[in-house]
Amino acid sequence: MSDRWILVTGNGAFGDTAERSELRYDVNPSALVAQRLDGRVVEGRRVVGRALDWDDSPLEALEPLLSGEDGTGGAGPPEAIVSCGVFSERTTLRLERVAVNVRDFQFADGDRRPIDEPVVEGGPAAYLSTLPIKAAVQAVRAAGVPAVVSNSASTHGCNSVMYCALHLVATRGLPTRAGFVHLPDPPEHVARLGRPTASMCLDDQVRGVEAVIGAVVLNPVDVRLPSNEWEW
Repeated sequence: MSDRWILVTGNGAFGDTAERSELRYDVNPSALVAQRLDGRVVEGRRVVGRALDWDDSPLEALEPLLSGEDGTGGAGPPEAIVSCGVFSERTTLRLERVAVNVRDFQFADGDRRPIDEPVVEGGPAAYLSTLPIKAAVQAVRAAGVPAVVSNSASTHGCNSVMYCALHLVATRGLPTRAGFVHLPDPPEHVARLGRPTASMCLDDQVRGVEAVIGAVVLNPVDVRLPSNEWEW
């Protein structure tokens, strides 16, 4: 096994003040996925899984992970960052193509509800994922888990995480590739809502993200496929 490693992040709890009950997460499934993958070896790469707890900006939580702090034990920056978050009522893993420099929250998160604010003041308008998103979708599907390429990570916290990871990589001149995977609700969350909507069990989510990691290692360049089957 080489000393190269992959960072997988999940988000912490959020939405405690959201008016819609389906948007409140005391436990974020993406954090559980990151924790389950922590310590695994995928295609010869050690996986470090961390749950991000942040208040105003994900930069605060991501910076120490890229600099070898917080117990990552990396001999350098990660080969790739696969960030994850939950997207309520979706049916598949969504490999995000783009993160935009806009925070326009659909609901208040604690006492914060940014409206038309930049994720990073003075940053570029957007960053494209540098993960092989189409190869990753193929790998996730081959693992028996539904997945699509998505062209909008929204303008809430997940978009901010993706944007900040790519911004840190770009401004530091790191060779690290980075991108974002949105995950469906787990069945337990849907069961608490008491109404029928989409869900995916945690085991399938973990298997799907593990397939994404494998695709990242095996595909330094993404596959070229037409875009008409991906989610707009």
